[in-house]
Amino acid sequence: MHTDFQSESNAHLSLEAIRAALAGFSPETHPSETAERVAAVAMVLRPGADGGLEVLFMKRSEREGDPWSGQMAFPGGHVESSDTSIEAAARRECQEEVGLVLAPDMQIGRLSDIAGGRLRTFELAVCPVVYYCPEPGALTHNYEVAATVWVPLSFLSDANNIEAYYYPLDPEQRPFSCFNYGPYTIWGLTYRILAQFMGLFAIELPTELPLTDVE
Repeated sequence: MHTDFQSESNAHLSLEAIRAALAGFSPETHPSETAERVAAVAMVLRPGADGGLEVLFMKRSEREGDPWSGQMAFPGGHVESSDTSIEAAARRECQEEVGLVLAPDMQIGRLSDIAGGRLRTFELAVCPVVYYCPEPGALTHNYEVAATVWVPLSFLSDANNIEAYYYPLDPEQRPFSCFNYGPYTIWGLTYRILAQFMGLFAIELPTELPLTDVE
């Protein structure tokens, strides 16, 4: 880990800088306007013990038929007909899955929609909404969640922490970019959302790794 890079990233990722970057960002929302299915996820930030910010992830329970079974994700799920907006769906799913109640005024921005996946074709658009929750309190897990973890943004903004992940069900056995934080591997769609977020601060997280990058 390079200290100079870490310090620069922390400066870029202050709450004030994040608010300003998101306020000036125009997200691409076309995918959610045309997809057959739409999901909303909440990227929740909180103050960290080191003075920086942390982001909430959950580990999905292992369930047959779930294409993201056992993987790391942001709290979220499909937008239901009863939801009044994408943002309302993100808040509802966050409360249902991890017991975290997000008020509308905790929202600090929205990222561009992400469509589909790289391993399978999904008629699905995922809409990431960013929140700041100063006092989230203790979390609870419903049947969809095996674990939750708060990860420092300083760790996720350091490209030196990126490793190669080989998804066991990928027939091509390609190396996917990932972060390994303790026992948790953050990759795939969740990693792509992180890469988009970091790109707002000119922090480049590669979404492709050369085939020679074998860890």
